[in-house]
Amino acid sequence: MIAKAKSCPGGTALFNYVIDERKGYEITRNNLSGISPREMFLAMQVLQSQNRRCKNNMFSVVISPTIEDGEKMTKDDFKNLVEDFITKMNWDSKKAQYVAFLHTEKRHRHIHILVNRIDEQGKAMPDNYIGFEAQRAAHEAALKHGWTSIRQKNEEKRKSQKEDKKIMRALIRSIHYSVLKQMPKDLQAYMDLMHKNGIEVKPYINKQGNIQGYRFVHLRSGTDLKASEVDRNLKLNELFVSETSSLMSKAREYTQSSSKGAPVSFSGWQANMSLMNVLINPVSLGGGGDDGNSRKRKRKR
Repeated sequence: MIAKAKSCPGGTALFNYVIDERKGYEITRNNLSGISPREMFLAMQVLQSQNRRCKNNMFSVVISPTIEDGEKMTKDDFKNLVEDFITKMNWDSKKAQYVAFLHTEKRHRHIHILVNRIDEQGKAMPDNYIGFEAQRAAHEAALKHGWTSIRQKNEEKRKSQKEDKKIMRALIRSIHYSVLKQMPKDLQAYMDLMHKNGIEVKPYINKQGNIQGYRFVHLRSGTDLKASEVDRNLKLNELFVSETSSLMSKAREYTQSSSKGAPVSFSGWQANMSLMNVLINPVSLGGGGDDGNSRKRKRKR
């Protein structure tokens, strides 16, 4: 469930849009007479005429349950939702002047509420942070009745993305060390082997001709991670090094080729075989990418 709210000038056009029997039906109203949209608008103007200084004298609210919740909800459910929302917005549920209309012309059913911002004393109800307050009120109403709030959905989505990212980091890390065991002679060979395993390696070369960083892209899912996000101990900048004399030419070659969409070769970045042996040897310090765990074990002793 999500809610949006704003203060606005109102007018007959807004009432005609919201209160339209071709789109749905009225859920509830409070302290408001009239049958047609114009009659309801004029009824609200009686109070609004007491405060000419307030230009945005209406609150326009849209509450959208999830499609699944909306299909299950009855008219009473929608009425309870409106009343709870009004209360949680700290609008006087007995004195406030409002009408709520349910739009059902689309599968995603939603409620429009038009609230008179001017009270019986001619004072304008505050609209500070009204958008945030509407989200809060909708979330609390959803929790009360067991409906799904947008905050819950976002939290579930974040948890799912976090878990997916964790799995992807482990997968890329595993493929990385598996490729190192094949002892690729240079960066290009390493990249080719990673690609065969479904991972694209994308080096980033700075103006000085140095590889400043790497990104890993999981080709099937499109997941794109920095090398540091995968594992800070991959040591790619130490594993593959280019000769100092050819750095600038390599950088120019890479920049020109990549801008034209031509294939780029990284065979000039030779593998540091001694370091590679250390990384793939599980007996050595840091072997198999377990640097962090080795250090933790040492601290525990």
